[in-house]
Amino acid sequence: MPFPNLVRKLLDRRGLRFILVPLVSHRARSRGKDVKRVFYDDGLWIHETSCGYFVYHEPLVRLDMSRIDELARMHFLWGYKPKKGDVVMDVGAGVGEEALTFAREVGERGRVICVEAHPRTFRCLEKLVEYNRLGNVIAIHQAVTEPGRLTATIENSDDYLSNRINGSTGTPVAATTIDAIYEKLGLDRVNFLKMNIEGAERLAMNGMTEILKHTEILCVSCHDFLAEATGDDFFRTKSAVKEFLQQNGLNVLGRLEKDLPPYVNDQVWAYSELPMRGAPD
Repeated sequence: MPFPNLVRKLLDRRGLRFILVPLVSHRARSRGKDVKRVFYDDGLWIHETSCGYFVYHEPLVRLDMSRIDELARMHFLWGYKPKKGDVVMDVGAGVGEEALTFAREVGERGRVICVEAHPRTFRCLEKLVEYNRLGNVIAIHQAVTEPGRLTATIENSDDYLSNRINGSTGTPVAATTIDAIYEKLGLDRVNFLKMNIEGAERLAMNGMTEILKHTEILCVSCHDFLAEATGDDFFRTKSAVKEFLQQNGLNVLGRLEKDLPPYVNDQVWAYSELPMRGAPD
C-alpha cells in the first residue's frame, strides 16, 4: 500500500525529503514483510528486502516480496516449468514483478528480455535490474504493436497497471514489433513468451508471426473481464488471441481451475507441441 498520499506530497520535495525518507523506511520496516530499508534514488523509491530490491515511483510501506514471487509463480509458471539456460520474453514487464522470478529461475546461462512501454514504469524496471544485479536481463523501452508503426501513445495514469496503448491521448513512445525484437537480438528460440499489455495484444499479434515459429510456450493475459466491467470492447481480445494462435499451428489451452481471479481466468496458454515440458496434464 502506498504511503499516505497527503503526507508524501507534502514531504516529497527536495528540501523536505530528508524527513520523508527515514519516516517511510521506519514505517515500511514495521509494516512490510522483510523490508530492511527504503531510500530514494533519482526520483524513484528503492525498497531493500531480504528477497531482493523492488523499485516503485511511490514508497510501498506494506511491500511483501515473497508474495510478489508467489503470485508470479501462480500466474505465469502454471503451464511453464523453467530450466537453467531458458530464454524468456516478458512483454509488458511492468516494474519487474515477474522479471525477478524469471531471471532467478533461468540462471546465469539463461536470458530474460523485458519489454515495457511506459517511461516511468520502465525506469522502475531498469532500477530493479540494476539493484538486483540481473546480468541475464535485457530491458527494452518500446511499445509493441503492429508492423509499420514507429510510435505509439500510452496513457499516463499514476496506477501503471491501468495504462494502455490507446492511440489518442497520453505519452508518445517508440514502437516496434515482437518479431523485430526477436530478430534484432539474434535469438534462435524463445522457451516462454509472456504477454500482458492491457488489450494491445490485438495489435501486437500482427507483428509476431515469425517468433511463433521458434517459441515453445506462450501465455497471453487477455482482459475480457475489463470489457465486461467497463463496456470498452478494446479489452475483448480472448477469442481473437485463441484464433490467431491456432491459425499459426499452436495448441491452445485455458485455465479451468475453480475460483480463479478474472485476470487469471482470461489467460490464454499455447504450446508448439503437446505434450511438452511444462504443459499441464
